Amino acid sequence: MKNIIGICFVLLVTIGYSQTKKEKKAKVTSLTTGMYDGTESDKANDLYNQADKKVQAEDYKGAIKLYKAALKEDPNFVEVYDNLGLCYRRLGDFKNAIANYNKSIEIYPKGTMAHQNLGVIYGIQKEYEKAISEYEKVQEINPDDPEGYYGTINNYLGLGKYEEAIKNATKTVEIYEATESPYLSEAHYLLGLCYYFNKDRDNARTYLGKARQAGFQVPQKLVEEMNLR
Repeated sequence: MKNIIGICFVLLVTIGYSQTKKEKKAKVTSLTTGMYDGTESDKANDLYNQADKKVQAEDYKGAIKLYKAALKEDPNFVEVYDNLGLCYRRLGDFKNAIANYNKSIEIYPKGTMAHQNLGVIYGIQKEYEKAISEYEKVQEINPDDPEGYYGTINNYLGLGKYEEAIKNATKTVEIYEATESPYLSEAHYLLGLCYYFNKDRDNARTYLGKARQAGFQVPQKLVEEMNLR
């Protein structure tokens, strides 16, 4: 049992690393979601665009100053709160990140981006139930958004709820396959991992093998144990 727990820790770290890579790949498009109405203030919009450039340069403190200036021009500029949350999260200031995501939700309750990002923070803090709750809100708002299901997986694994993890991983794979997502191999890996912890070695080998064949870096310990080719 101790060996399994050790493997679980290593693989959950790998999942976290995978999600970080995924976030970085999407960081340009994540800044402007297109789900909001923007602002009618030209000055606020100009400050917002300047701040975005700071984010691209990973100058998060500089971006925060500009985003706050934009909010002085338009306190209901929802995108700004999402992006402030992103900046604070990258700086490791989860308290302020959570506050800004909650403000975004207060203004625009159907904004899936803020719920998704709250899920990320709660997952990092190992508050798995809270994280799952946020991702389930994404599922309710947009049942076709794969991120609402994807995000729950490692949190269910953290709770040891493997059947729930399998259910959400399977849904993620279905949507990723239908949309030809570049993250399909990651979803296959996570589904394989769910089956592995649920002691279904045949299905674990199938999906871990698919992930590896697609170029996902499956941990060597699993490659050897599952005899993956």
